[in-house]
Amino acid sequence: MEPLAIPGVYSWSRWQADRQLYFNSHFFVRSAGNVAVDPLPLDEADEARLRELGGVALIVLTNRDHARDAAAFKERFGSKIATSTAEATEMPFDIDVICKASDQIFDGAYVVPLEDQKTSGEFALFFPNERMILVGDAVIGSPRGSLSLLPDQKYGDVRKAALGLRRLLAFQPEILLVGDGASIFSGATKLLAELLRQEGGIDAYRINVDELTFESYRGPGDYHCLEAEVGYCIGAQKLGYCVVTLPPGAKVCPLHNHAQSEELFFVLEGRPTIRALDGTVQCRKGDFIAFPTGPSGTHQLLNESDADATVLLLGTEGPDEVCFYPDSNKVLIDPGRLILRASPALDYYDGE
Repeated sequence: MEPLAIPGVYSWSRWQADRQLYFNSHFFVRSAGNVAVDPLPLDEADEARLRELGGVALIVLTNRDHARDAAAFKERFGSKIATSTAEATEMPFDIDVICKASDQIFDGAYVVPLEDQKTSGEFALFFPNERMILVGDAVIGSPRGSLSLLPDQKYGDVRKAALGLRRLLAFQPEILLVGDGASIFSGATKLLAELLRQEGGIDAYRINVDELTFESYRGPGDYHCLEAEVGYCIGAQKLGYCVVTLPPGAKVCPLHNHAQSEELFFVLEGRPTIRALDGTVQCRKGDFIAFPTGPSGTHQLLNESDADATVLLLGTEGPDEVCFYPDSNKVLIDPGRLILRASPALDYYDGE
């Protein structure tokens, strides 16, 4: 077992001569209890090291074919075993914890279900703090430094299996830990996009509204909506776009304007309201609304109607963005997500 270049993360592997690649397991040190993902058998030295690190409180199995040595781990360490509902019914032992979409299954790790894969309940784990994704069989790290899918016969439909991975692109990962082959520690998003284009064809650049995965976003008070990433999923680079659905009375973001990003909203359903510096306007299905950079493009999206409203949000992507929030007199500086009060203004030599 060896430590990875990620704090608190270890892996151990076994060479598979018939496949000419390594099978990998991963181990996460956590204060609430350590976690093993898709555990392979341990040799004596690896088991001793695991015990030194505090044992294994939870075993996560990403798919039914990665049961591997989970039963022995449970007996040896007193661990609980977690997997998805569909995979649980196919496991040769009892499951203690069911993983559901978006669950934080352990500290810093979120469940991402994957559609049309080799098995019906396969899922990945997303680690936002590290911009990292862990997969079981969904993607293979082979040849080393690149990505591929399992052999075609493993899937009902290879093209659909590839397109089922679009959700991973939404997270823009830098690191991809794989259960089979060599993991990717830099540039994972680019390699995933290349794989999807290779296996999915032109459909890798297309997605329908009814195929989007909506996640619940909730801020304080009335700030809440359902949001689905679109642009990243289909390979967008210089434009960012997502779709949001606002229930009655909801707001998406505070009143603000951008220094760099020009935006466009398009109303798909309902009658959302746009608030600007000089008043409000209620929109209707089919409306385009432009938001230039600077004060003239100051806006807030809200829903003052009695029915849901769904809106496409589109904007240019670029570095060094600055946003101003008139209601609270705040400035957001991105990168860094630094938020400051806009006044009082300081002299150039203040504090020098």
